[in-house]
Amino acid sequence: MKRLILALTILLIGTILSAQILIYGDTRNHPEVHRELISKVQDTSYELILFTGDMNRKGTLQSEYDEFKEIIAPLKGRFLPARGNHEDDLQLFKDNFPFPGGHSYQAIVHDSLHYFILDSTSDIMPASRQYQWLKKTMEASTLPKIVVIHHPPFSSGAHGDADGLALFLPALFKKHNVKLVFSAHDHDFEHLNYDGIDYVVSGGGGAPLREMSKLSPHSRYFKVTHHYVIMTRAGRQLQISAYDLSGNLLHTFQTDI
Repeated sequence: MKRLILALTILLIGTILSAQILIYGDTRNHPEVHRELISKVQDTSYELILFTGDMNRKGTLQSEYDEFKEIIAPLKGRFLPARGNHEDDLQLFKDNFPFPGGHSYQAIVHDSLHYFILDSTSDIMPASRQYQWLKKTMEASTLPKIVVIHHPPFSSGAHGDADGLALFLPALFKKHNVKLVFSAHDHDFEHLNYDGIDYVVSGGGGAPLREMSKLSPHSRYFKVTHHYVIMTRAGRQLQISAYDLSGNLLHTFQTDI
């Protein structure tokens, strides 16, 4: 009996340790690169797939979404996309990826973590409906939080810090136990840390690569390459690892939750 309990315990721990979440984005106008990326990750079952935005060339034609969905069809896991600025037609985005309440942003709880999928292409300033929803929903939750938002509050890439988001979002994130922020918009991989929160720019899913504009003082690692990110959980710690399309490890770090 003791051996059976031990075996079941080891099996349970192994399952927990092997659970993975896939993060990537900015596939845009190079479906051949996106297909290559999918070929590298499609054999794994993911608990979640977090897409950091810009799946389309312009996002104004259903044919763009049809092509995107055909490419991601082999993926196994719940797909949660953030809207990017290349999802130009808001209604078309919502038709293809319906969110609760007809919104283009949502929150879900998974594995005792609270995920927030935001729409930075729509109004997210402090007076906006989206920001007020975000603030209220974060205030009501004591769980550790992870945010997915297309435009990065901090970035060393070609666009840099996006649209003044750093003026108000990091303070809200700090107040409400946000541990990780995933974004894209800049076509590179970057890990930054500001005020104890890890920020990851993952915009290397196929869009044309762009060089660094100006190194952010918050940057920990920067690389211009197509890539994807895998997040795994072990107890109270998350492991985040970025890989290029040859499977080489680019960068890895841990964050406590």
